[in-house]
Amino acid sequence: MTSPDIAFEIVNLAVSLVQAQTTGKVQQDATLATILLQIINKAVQAYQDHTGQPLDPSLIKAEDVL
Repeated sequence: MTSPDIAFEIVNLAVSLVQAQTTGKVQQDATLATILLQIINKAVQAYQDHTGQPLDPSLIKAEDVL
């Protein structure tokens, strides 16, 4: 899975979180907890997928002078 795919999944989960929070249903707390756990799991997956990959030196640039 690519980084953009994971980012889109996290955004979709965040939207689900907002929608669940605004519905006012009885099981709202369980739904919110489930969505938050999914967001955390996706973030952990993104971190683990990236860990150990070589650094791209072209991404490192000098800061602008103030």
